Amino acid sequence: MDLETIWPPYGLRIRIGDMELSPVRESDYSELAEIARGGVRRDDVQAFVVDWDSGSDEQIARSIAQYQWSTRANFDVDDWTIEFTVRVGGRAVGIQGVNGRHFSRTHTVSTGSWLARSEQGHGYGTQMRWAIVIAFADHCGASTFETAYVEGNEASRRVSEKVGYSPNGSHTIVAQNGEARLEHKLTLDSVDIARPDEAVQVEGAAAFRRFLGLESA
Repeated sequence: MDLETIWPPYGLRIRIGDMELSPVRESDYSELAEIARGGVRRDDVQAFVVDWDSGSDEQIARSIAQYQWSTRANFDVDDWTIEFTVRVGGRAVGIQGVNGRHFSRTHTVSTGSWLARSEQGHGYGTQMRWAIVIAFADHCGASTFETAYVEGNEASRRVSEKVGYSPNGSHTIVAQNGEARLEHKLTLDSVDIARPDEAVQVEGAAAFRRFLGLESA
């Protein structure tokens, strides 16, 4: 029995242009740790709630590994997270995550992501968000997408706007520096996705739908 049969999310492959998203495996940890060396934020912009990209390179690497292990250990059909290694031309550039709570009833997912510093500013953030929302809208029945960005994280805001998200209120959180910051929430209906010219190709969706117990499988 192969690993994709035991754990169907591993069979997912999402492609757009020369970018491919595939669920993070242990064999990706070292490469992801390498591209995250020194952190992934520019100019100390607050981007995360959990301060995973500060500290030594070893601490960052362990944070990546520990979180990835936790997403599989805590996976439940009513509360799941899948993190995808994003590759462009075969090299890892970052991670795109997607989370669903009571997905079979809400048809709603939330997203989060990061890019290596050296890969920022090339449009990859928008491309990987397109890939995940189109894949889940067209192949998994997602009708609503949610995301958020911390005040001052203009790159994240611009990505969401390009994909078609609309503002959905704001609230105060404690950001990764321990200070209270405003977090802006955004929402997107699947019919309002500002689709790119490039097609999004998906493999392994049928097995993943069955794994979640979706009626559409």
